[in-house]
Amino acid sequence: SMTIPEGLTLEEIATRVAKNTDHSAKEFMDTATSEAFITQMMSKYPVLITEEVFAENIRYSLEGYLYPATYPFYEEKPSIATIIETMIKEMDSMVTDYSAALVDMDMTVHQFLTFASLLEEEATAQTDRETIASVFNNRLNIGMPLQTDPTVLYAIGSHKDRVLFSDLEIENPYNTYKNVGLTPGPISGAGKSSLEATISPSETDYLYFLADPTGMNHFAKTYDEHLANIAKYLR
Repeated sequence: SMTIPEGLTLEEIATRVAKNTDHSAKEFMDTATSEAFITQMMSKYPVLITEEVFAENIRYSLEGYLYPATYPFYEEKPSIATIIETMIKEMDSMVTDYSAALVDMDMTVHQFLTFASLLEEEATAQTDRETIASVFNNRLNIGMPLQTDPTVLYAIGSHKDRVLFSDLEIENPYNTYKNVGLTPGPISGAGKSSLEATISPSETDYLYFLADPTGMNHFAKTYDEHLANIAKYLR
């Protein structure tokens, strides 16, 4: 049995698999980034994996396509391909449940997983994902950058406890401070609550939010209100 938590990147999943099996993280990444393997998965799961995973600027084609869950394996030493496909198959099953909603929203599966991954990375234990989803939608609708810190960390390629102002200036397609719209692809594996919040966001006029030290989010319609929340909850 192996547990893959929500919000892990492909590289972090590789590390987790390496700790639980005889496979190395490099072996995992070699398979997960193999064009031949990805193409094979595309032919087996055509609704989930489309040509969009090969679009320009995507770091890893299968980033965000492996569903986070606890997986039992009934063979002593499952291959890396078996492990990865098991996670892909579960994500395919999840996405199938949302197919009709995605058509109504005019959203591709790739966009769906990308949006949900941003929600997952912004989430805390007390997060109202549906309201954060409304903030993202409101910003996208007016052409306002999403300006979400986890995309900066993904662009940098390493975890930091604190994102600095200088980090926000990094020139990278995944940096949502420098680029309008969604990132080229997912930045992690989204769990069910983030997938559902993407499908069923709240309807609000909020454009800003912040998390206080307890993990509670505070939303604002205007920048002045947001500044007041910063002064009240973060200083």
